[in-house]
Amino acid sequence: MLKFLRQYSRSWVIAVAIGAIVVVFIFWGIGGLRSPRFEEAATVNGVPILMSRFLQQYNQLLRQYQEMGRGELREEDLKALGLKDRALEILIQEELLRQGARHLGITVTDEELRGHIQNLEVFHEDGRFSQRRYLAALSRARISPADFEEQERLRLLSQRLIQVITAFAKVSDGELQEILRLAKEEVEVRYLALTPERFLAQQKPSEEEIAAYYRDHAQEFRTPERVKVRYVVFDPEAYLPQATISDREVADYLAEHAAEFSRPRVLKVREIFLAAAGPPEKRRQVEQKAQGLVRQAQAGADFAALARSHSEDAAARATGGELAPVTRGERDPAWEKVAFALAPGQVALAQTAKGFHVLKLEEVLETERLPEAQAREQAASRIRREKSRSLAQEAARQARLDLLAGDFAEIARKLTLSLRETPLFALGDALPGEELTRVFKETALALKPQEVSRVVETPRGFVIMQAVERRPAAIPPLEEVREQVRQAVARQKAKAQAEKEAEQLLARLRQGEPLAKVAAQAGVPLQESGPFTRAQGFLKQPLAEGLTTAAFLLSEKNPYPDKPFFFRDAFYVLAFKARRLPPAEELKKEEDKLREQLLETKRQVLFDAWLTQERRRAVIKVRELPV
Repeated sequence: MLKFLRQYSRSWVIAVAIGAIVVVFIFWGIGGLRSPRFEEAATVNGVPILMSRFLQQYNQLLRQYQEMGRGELREEDLKALGLKDRALEILIQEELLRQGARHLGITVTDEELRGHIQNLEVFHEDGRFSQRRYLAALSRARISPADFEEQERLRLLSQRLIQVITAFAKVSDGELQEILRLAKEEVEVRYLALTPERFLAQQKPSEEEIAAYYRDHAQEFRTPERVKVRYVVFDPEAYLPQATISDREVADYLAEHAAEFSRPRVLKVREIFLAAAGPPEKRRQVEQKAQGLVRQAQAGADFAALARSHSEDAAARATGGELAPVTRGERDPAWEKVAFALAPGQVALAQTAKGFHVLKLEEVLETERLPEAQAREQAASRIRREKSRSLAQEAARQARLDLLAGDFAEIARKLTLSLRETPLFALGDALPGEELTRVFKETALALKPQEVSRVVETPRGFVIMQAVERRPAAIPPLEEVREQVRQAVARQKAKAQAEKEAEQLLARLRQGEPLAKVAAQAGVPLQESGPFTRAQGFLKQPLAEGLTTAAFLLSEKNPYPDKPFFFRDAFYVLAFKARRLPPAEELKKEEDKLREQLLETKRQVLFDAWLTQERRRAVIKVRELPV
């Protein structure tokens, strides 16, 4: 599905499934909605976007950000996020889609809309559409049936419009083969790594060099702004006893979140089996080997290749470890306990009486509903935690009103709140306490002396803090940071020496000297990368783009690059070893999946181009907005 459609499809149905949307209208000194000047938020080719619809979309985005853990948002936060512009842009795109569909003669009939809504499982009861559940769910979400149905009509209209616009997108066999080659081709290199650390002890910076470095890089030694705060925490765990729930709430929750209460029933799994018969010492050795294979697979090694090389199950070895689909209840319970707990792509080790099984979950082929008792228990736990979180948040909001009114410490004691205090800290400092997250620190550093913060959500709970002491950022005199400056100069000189040494070694290799001889004479270990793809990157480091690109440009005729490459505090000298393209049958397995991915990308490009063109041609007028 395309990006716009993905974004759009999250709007109303998910709001219904989650529950009530709290609509928060924020006005910054602007008149009421009944003023004629605020009847329209914008017009698109003369068609109005009503202010009420804009506020609805704005508050929907606001709620999404709050549910992502941002807590209450200040005025400056809202401006930085640009929610106003984003809400309006969504509505403008919706109107462009309507007009585009109308121009192309694309429609959705009332009968088609009715059938679509009746097929939405969120409104089903006992396997059938329930009018009672439909109206109740919309009521909880504070969405009128008319508004919901209009949005669903637009979603269907969008799907059909996208199909028409992107109908001629194709992926040729030539494109597919080239992308497969680029994605699956592997290269292997040998390399020398020279770190500045190797030359650090040799550096003896002079006083003149230290003074000059400090003069030119004084900002590097600036001490950041620091703050000390005291704070109180409202832990949702403490409110669990107050979070009572009814059987009806559990039943409604299960019905509205039915898809979430399922478990895998049929799996597609790859396995490397190692038999472990014999004395305990032998079993320990086999286990160590199995754990090593797990680490290799988790680091990105090709699981099928590992299975072909190491599995002791002949049938599975021939298929690269691929097993026939596994249904729950067919295998040893210890094997299933591990396999059915994995997420697609994960690797883990199972142990049975027969031996050790390195398992990789490829895909969940079928799911089934959780047993009723287990589902009810999980649903009840979720509801109780949601309620306890709301109770803790409301308690924090009420307490903040008291804390604003007088002495923070004294009022905290009267409210029987546990008062805590931090040392002076900067944004980048590591502090004990899981509540001291980046949001906590950013909020603290924004406070003025004695100012009380908004309610901040952290992993521990809801926090209210007060600034106790602030120290501004400053550049200390040279005498205070002389040792830091000396070390910085030494590191700079050591890096330059490491680069020069790497260039000299590479020059010798390009002149024809044997790699092993050059490495031995320089006292630098000769290392091997192992095979890697472009996506995996050199040493399985996707960020080592320069090294990865250089490695794939090497060949037997051109075994060395033009220069060393610096990555993560080392200069690398590469030497070509081998290049491999997977067998044709292995590539064939990836064709369908990759073809669909390429087709999706082409569709996205076509749709984006169409939408951009429609926006350029449209006459769009935006009014002054009240948020």
